[in-house]
Parts: sequence; structure tokens; C-alpha cells
Amino acid sequence: MRLLFITLFLFVTSLLSAQTDNDVRKAIQNLAADKDLINASISFYALDVDSNKIVAGLGANKSLVPASILKLVTTATAFEVLGAHHRFSTKIAYSGEIDSNRVLNGDIYIVGGGDPCLGAERYAKHYGNFLYRWATAIVQLGIDSINGRVIGDASIFNEQMIPSTWIWGDLGNYYGAGPSGLSIYENYCKIEMQSGKKGDAAQIVCVNPYIPDMEFDNDVKSMLTTKDESYIFGGPYQENRIIKGGIPLHKKDYVVKGSIPDPSYLAAFELDMELRSLGVKIAQTSSTLNKLESMKDVSKRDVLTTMSPLLKDIATQTNTYSINLYAEHLLNHIGIDKYKSGDTGSGAQSVMNFWKEKGVDLRGMYINDGSGLSRFNAITAKQMVGILKYMYTSKNSKYFMESLAVAGKSGTMRNVGKGTVAQGRIKAKSGYMTRVRSYSGYVTTKNNRNIAFALIVNNYNCTPYQMKKKMEKIMVKLAEINR
Repeated sequence: MRLLFITLFLFVTSLLSAQTDNDVRKAIQNLAADKDLINASISFYALDVDSNKIVAGLGANKSLVPASILKLVTTATAFEVLGAHHRFSTKIAYSGEIDSNRVLNGDIYIVGGGDPCLGAERYAKHYGNFLYRWATAIVQLGIDSINGRVIGDASIFNEQMIPSTWIWGDLGNYYGAGPSGLSIYENYCKIEMQSGKKGDAAQIVCVNPYIPDMEFDNDVKSMLTTKDESYIFGGPYQENRIIKGGIPLHKKDYVVKGSIPDPSYLAAFELDMELRSLGVKIAQTSSTLNKLESMKDVSKRDVLTTMSPLLKDIATQTNTYSINLYAEHLLNHIGIDKYKSGDTGSGAQSVMNFWKEKGVDLRGMYINDGSGLSRFNAITAKQMVGILKYMYTSKNSKYFMESLAVAGKSGTMRNVGKGTVAQGRIKAKSGYMTRVRSYSGYVTTKNNRNIAFALIVNNYNCTPYQMKKKMEKIMVKLAEINR
């Protein structure tokens, strides 16, 4: 009798603790009824990718602004179109002839191949001292004087670096740095500032790297804050930058990051300086192919090539740390592959065409960049999950999965689901901009089901942190499923 009682007790307890698909449905209904979401739009969809069974959905076909989860679409397409082991090149070349007096009667070219990572701190080991290596290779050709100049060639991409739908307030900041065919240092500079007591003007101490002719109209104040609340205004090729807002009090070396006006020119300038440091005399100042129309069809000879990391590694950085620049580069390369045109429009159209061919219903999908920074983007949760389902069985599935941040452990998901059953069970991408929160990826449930999901919320009335915690509950519910 006692054994029967214990058995019944355990059975009832297991029923009470069991989490099912229905619990997820209740949780998303509760989210929709939340008073902070009375004006909000929600798109949610969760699919068991092994059984093809729908777990839950709400507004699954509602087209919403996705923010950075759009990077999943871009990187997934890049894997499929370009390949996980694809690399991007940067070539050093020269025009003209080297005479018997060791004079190059021509120019040195840095021919960009659309490498997003060249000179990036995160890839310092990969590239090493690439500028010295380039300069040394040029000297070893038997050159100690150049009658021409160093020219940066970014023509593989359209000269208009910024997607047309990005807002003015983003462009001068590091996250608003646009893709250049010859990018360098992730196209941002570090502006070191010094602040004082409340209300004092913050001073610019130095800019690294040094950018010739770049000027700052500085109106940054010392503020009671713990984070960077400064904003930099200025677009591509504009040498004047305006900085407003504030930084924390009493800082001596506070770093603010801003976009570089013309990365191809900076690359040319840096190589020019490196050559001069080795004793090479250069007759003319560095420039870019964009400024020198007559140089576009000049015959050149290659000196050496610098290769980027593998695409799978670039995609991992893109998704784990939400790097806008990398996503935009990948989008442009997708455009080159399909239309031989390295620009946002060609890349976006290529992405749309690719997923249409794979059977994704594109109604309500609007792609205007690769990173999700544009508010003109829109996608449904069901479309996101459709792409995730495809990638789950793709030949690139392993690499795509590895590119995602892990809940409670890494990247932009490191503080999501920490200390819950969701920790380590969710691989996903987060998205955030003003009044937009989104998450999309894969969940391995407690009973080892594999679920692809997307959750997008627009125009909520609470704080971003509060919205994050509300959405986190849904993801935890998915991970808790055990029956």
C-alpha cells in the first residue's frame, strides 16, 4: 500500500512539474496581455525542427522591424552562397616601371577585396604587422623612391558606403561605420577624452589611429552617468565631425568610438607613412582611386596578397558580438556573387531571391541592409524560423550553429537565461534598437527536442531591460519543455 502511495505521489508530482508546449502557449498569451505591451506588436513562432511540429505561435505572420536578428539571415545566406571556407583578399600592387636607380616611376596600390577584418584588434594575431610586411615587400622589389603615390582602391564595393535607410544619428558612431571595399581597423577610430566635474566640457586628448584632416567640433560634457552617452555626427567622406552628449565624470582616458570618414584613404596614408619610415622617398601624398578617376584602368603588377580569416570565423564574430560592419560586408559580397555589384541593393535582392528559391514565403519580408540597423527592414517570426529550419539540415549547419551566442555563456546572449534551465540550451542572436527587442535561434529542451524560434516585439512601453526580462521568460519556457 505504501509503495502504491509513493508511486502515485511521484506520478502526480511529475505531472505538476512537467512543462509542455501548452505552457509555452500560455506564456506567450500572458506576454501579449501584459499592460506594458498594450501598444506593442508581437511576432512569435516556435517549431520542432525534427518533427516539423508547431510548438507555439502568435502573430507569426506579422511583419515587424527585426533589429540585429537580421544578421542571421545575412550570415545564413553568406554560408550558402559564398561557403564557410571563403576568404577575402587585399592585394598590394604597383604600376609603372622600376628603373636602375631604384625609382618606381608609377604608383603603389592597395587593392581592397572587401575584407571586413583587416587590422581589427580581434584579429591582431591573424594579420600581425601587415603594414610593415607590405612596406618590406615593396622595398624588396628594389624600390627606394616612388615618383607617384600610394593609392587606396576600394572599387570592389560601391563608393556610397552607407545603406540609404540608415539614420543620420548613427553614421558618425562606430556601429554606423559603413562597408568599404578597402576597410581597415573595422572602420572606427578611438577618441580618447578627459572629463571633469559635472557640467565641465570634456576634452579630446588624442585620436587613434591618426586621421589626416579630420576635425572635431566637440560639445561633450561631463555628466552623472556610468556609460558613454556621447553621439558623433558625420557621414562618409566628411572630415568634420560633431560630438555631443556626455561621458562619466573625472575620467582621464575615456574612449569613445567613431566611424572613419574614408577607410581606403586611411589605409593608403598608413602604408605611405610605413614606407617613409623605412627610408622610401615618395613624391606625392597618398590618395584613393575614388579621387583619381584617371587611374582606374591603369595596368598593375601584384606584389603580395593578404587573406582574411575564414568566412565561418567572420560569421561567428558577426553573430556572437553583433558586428554591423561585418554583416554589411557579407551582404555586399553576396551581391557581387549574384549581380557582380558590391552594394546594399544588389546584396539585399540576392538574399531575397535565394530564400524565395528555398521555398520561404517572402510576403512581408523587406531587407534594406545586412545588419538590421535600418528601420526599413521587416520580417516575420515564421520567415525567420523558416530560414533557421533550412540551416538546421544544411551542409553548413555545424558552422552556422557555432556562429551563435550561447544563453548565459557568450556574446550578446551571455546575460540571458543565466542560472536557469535555458543556460547553455539556447543558441541564438539578440536584437535591440529603440522600441525594438528580438531573439531568434535554437533551443534544446529538457527532453532533448530541437526547436527553432523567433520572438520580435516592437513599440513596447516599458524599459528595454524590462522587455528583455519579459521575453526571457518565453525562452526559458521553451527550454523547460520536458514532456
